[in-house]
Amino acid sequence: MNFLKKSCNWLAKEWRQKSFRIFIIINIVFVILLTYENIGLFSANVLRTLRHDVLLASLAVIAWIDRQKKIIPNGILLFMVCIRLIFWVVEWIIAPDVGLAMLISAVMGALIGGGLFLLCYFITRASIGMGDVKLFCVIGLYVGSGVIMTVVFLSVVVSAVYSIVQLVRRKTKLKDEIPFAPFVWIGMILTMVIGM
Repeated sequence: MNFLKKSCNWLAKEWRQKSFRIFIIINIVFVILLTYENIGLFSANVLRTLRHDVLLASLAVIAWIDRQKKIIPNGILLFMVCIRLIFWVVEWIIAPDVGLAMLISAVMGALIGGGLFLLCYFITRASIGMGDVKLFCVIGLYVGSGVIMTVVFLSVVVSAVYSIVQLVRRKTKLKDEIPFAPFVWIGMILTMVIGM
């Protein structure tokens, strides 16, 4: 209940900013277009599409917070895990013959995504935050082992392109830290656009 109250207060505060309202509208447009693409054009599984919509909307909120405060709130990640568990139970009830395979794929996706970024956390001596590690663990739960590497790859590529452009424009220095969650949001959109 406290999480819900904090979330509503945060949303009301952020809603006063025109840039936030524009960002939310852009995200809603992406969710609608990608839902249409998945269900209307590719006849994808409705629950899978809704699961990805929840992931994309959650990533948008996380991207906004990370860009503003350079943190990824644990409360949102925990909320996402709870929603994923609900989706998994419903998916298992609807398709019991593939329920175990979905669970294994989700757990493997979490281990691959979180494990890869945990390794990067140690290699870069904490240049990558633990929030990014937990974020990719949660994303892995949503997209599974078959898609997590695509999300990682596209997120890193978008981040690298942005960083190079900013370096060339002399807007940042080589050692400056940039929030990574906005690039993860874009990487997830690109992953969904290419139909993964």
